[in-house]
Amino acid sequence: MTVDDLNTAVLLGALVLVAAVFAVRLSVGTGTPSLLLYLALGVAIGEDGLGIRFDDYDLTQVLGYAALVLILAEGGLTTRWSSVRGAIAPAALLATLGTVISIVVIGTVAHLLLDVGWATGMLLGAVVSSTDAAAVFSVLRRAPLPSRLGGLLEAESGFNDAPVVIAVVSLTTVLGGGGGGHSWWFLGIEAAGELLGGAAIGLALGVSA
Repeated sequence: MTVDDLNTAVLLGALVLVAAVFAVRLSVGTGTPSLLLYLALGVAIGEDGLGIRFDDYDLTQVLGYAALVLILAEGGLTTRWSSVRGAIAPAALLATLGTVISIVVIGTVAHLLLDVGWATGMLLGAVVSSTDAAAVFSVLRRAPLPSRLGGLLEAESGFNDAPVVIAVVSLTTVLGGGGGGHSWWFLGIEAAGELLGGAAIGLALGVSA
């Protein structure tokens, strides 16, 4: 990278930062979820807009996981325990069984209508089955919903990311031929173990703090 390239990168980064700050102010003023504005900004500066090319899949995965950790951590720190305490059980059920049902229904429809394989259909179902935590957290802070319903939606949106991430990674591994010959029930047991282990670690850290 030359000095001119570095100058251009710094300029573009500064412009994107200014646009992101403006998007936050616009979101607060209009009530529009800031996520939608960020998506529009990404499309505008991407290959279909200004033509900035980005095809580093490994970096995309790392950035996605990092962003998810920050979003869930921010949501957990700003959520009042009193508002979600009574919704933990139904939210956990919606985030697990409800997510599985959504994946199966969407995957079946994709398999029948789009003529794709079952694994591909289930992957499409896993991608679209999760409610976006950032959008939910943003909207619920301004939406005049009953406290119990708001707590349920907020808890469910925070819980369902983990099962969906596991489902997407497992299905992608199977489609990529890297499943190691494991069957679907082994992946299900592995996902359940990861969820229970993550919940145990989270509870232990929460109690110790």
